[in-house]
Amino acid sequence: MSRNAHPDAMAPSKPGRTRTAPPQLPDQFPFGGRYLAYTLFDLTGILYLLLGFLVLCAVWSLGSGEAAWNGVLERNRSMLYVGFHAIALVGVIFVGIRFFGFFPKAQPPRIGPVKPPPKPVILAMLYALWIGVTAFLSIVLAGGIF
Repeated sequence: MSRNAHPDAMAPSKPGRTRTAPPQLPDQFPFGGRYLAYTLFDLTGILYLLLGFLVLCAVWSLGSGEAAWNGVLERNRSMLYVGFHAIALVGVIFVGIRFFGFFPKAQPPRIGPVKPPPKPVILAMLYALWIGVTAFLSIVLAGGIF
């Protein structure tokens, strides 16, 4: 049979030299100073969750018949949905810009015998690739290709 451990079983044998301060939130948390960018970055997760639910509803309606799909298309034309998608677009661009800002810092100092290009060149290549892929997918979704 087992029994409960003594409450002081893991306590140090003698008290430490200094006391630790009780945990406190910083003064500017969560919307002041540098915390604003972190908080906004975290809030984009809610946007992605809601977008995922919208996609699931749209896919579900595809299996429910033409009337359900037309209902989804009509619902997405309302100003509430258009506004939400505009906010989601701003959120996606915000996350992409933050990601691209971190990418050059994560590069190794050397790639074999070659040094990586300077930070502005890496950023220019990333943004050019992002714009190119976005343009290509926009053309495909608009029915211009395929």
